[in-house]
Amino acid sequence: MHAAVQSITIKVSEVDSALLNDADELQKMLRNVTELAGLHSLKSVMHQFSPQGISAALLLSESHIAIHTWPESGVAYIAMTTCKMLDDDKLQQIKELVARVLDAEKIIMKEMAL
Repeated sequence: MHAAVQSITIKVSEVDSALLNDADELQKMLRNVTELAGLHSLKSVMHQFSPQGISAALLLSESHIAIHTWPESGVAYIAMTTCKMLDDDKLQQIKELVARVLDAEKIIMKEMAL
């Protein structure tokens, strides 16, 4: 028997391009999601593309969380995989945190247990 794994994806659209190009704010948001979920960050990596766009990830003791942004389209994609199962209430809190930080007009979250 193997451990349960949960995969969460969030697509955010109609976001201000400046927010999607703010590396510090995006890394802070990933750390806040990690903390809210009760997960533990081990290491972070970030790349700022030219002229715009960011890919950032946190390696977690429980797996990882990453964000990729396309400021020119106002879109961000967040993926989190964890071996710590998060309940519906926690998932809703994460969705609300992302929507608030990115001031998102549209947000779609999907969750799958593997």
